[in-house]
Amino acid sequence: MSNTNDADVCDVCHRGTVVRKEQEIAFHQWTIKGCVFCRVIVPVAICAECGARSWDETAEAIVEEAVKQEVDKLS
Repeated sequence: MSNTNDADVCDVCHRGTVVRKEQEIAFHQWTIKGCVFCRVIVPVAICAECGARSWDETAEAIVEEAVKQEVDKLS
């Protein structure tokens, strides 16, 4: 979402500033061992103008780890 020239400008609308904050998400994920439910807090970037949201590798790693932990509980 962040422009390489100006990290605070939205890549989608090119007008808004990007605000970074932590957001709780809850989701179900199908795995090889069945469906698991996860609730995590991830860092997200949100455009103040258009509302576009994105997350980076850190957030993705948090989601993947939460799924792995829930799958391990099914073993």
